[in-house]
Amino acid sequence: MSYTSLLNSLDSLRKEAPKAFSAYHPKKDNIEKLNQARSKSYVHLFLKARFGVINFIERHNYICDGSQDGGVDAYYIDKDERCIYLIQSKFRTTEKNFEEKSIDASELLRMEISRISKGEQTDSNGIPFSSKILSFQQVISGIRDIAFYRWKVVILANLKRINDEQVRRLIDNLEYEVFDYERTYQELVFPLVTGTYYKPDSIEIKINLGKKTHPQLNQDVETMIGTCNVRMIYVPYQKS
Repeated sequence: MSYTSLLNSLDSLRKEAPKAFSAYHPKKDNIEKLNQARSKSYVHLFLKARFGVINFIERHNYICDGSQDGGVDAYYIDKDERCIYLIQSKFRTTEKNFEEKSIDASELLRMEISRISKGEQTDSNGIPFSSKILSFQQVISGIRDIAFYRWKVVILANLKRINDEQVRRLIDNLEYEVFDYERTYQELVFPLVTGTYYKPDSIEIKINLGKKTHPQLNQDVETMIGTCNVRMIYVPYQKS
């Protein structure tokens, strides 16, 4: 995989946006707006390849990037794993910078994780958070068993010259995961272009057999990755 493959993937993802989302469809000669659209699409790439979020609108709603975002570019709530992901993304507009430049410690320092997770409506300077962060907090407050959830930071950028202890000090000692350029190529871009993205560790299927009088069952069932057809054939079995 290469930087060109990344750009092609980002352009493909932004073209999934409905026409009403004009920020994703800049004019070809407006390089600045194009880079901004690709920057947002970089988060879309992560959400689609890592969590299997197929729908564009759903992915877009997870993005908080903008003024007063508390240093959080996006989030994702994994209800199966009971984990809340806070995403800090840094897209680079050249191949050299994307593969060599590291995220600055100040970018991580900007993350107001403690205040956001506690439901505070203003940042450490007393300025109100954006409507998207407030909506995120509202979603969290509606989770019944929120006490059982863990928080994790995802850094979509190269991370150099900062050791583990320093990173944890910057992000309130939370778990974190780094997707540098190599991991992005291997685990996000490659699976997307080959159609092999999002492989869940397990698939849970619930089948209500009820009172079945026929020797076989052919049924569509809903799973976490969509509708699947399941065929079961009952055969006599005697334990020896």
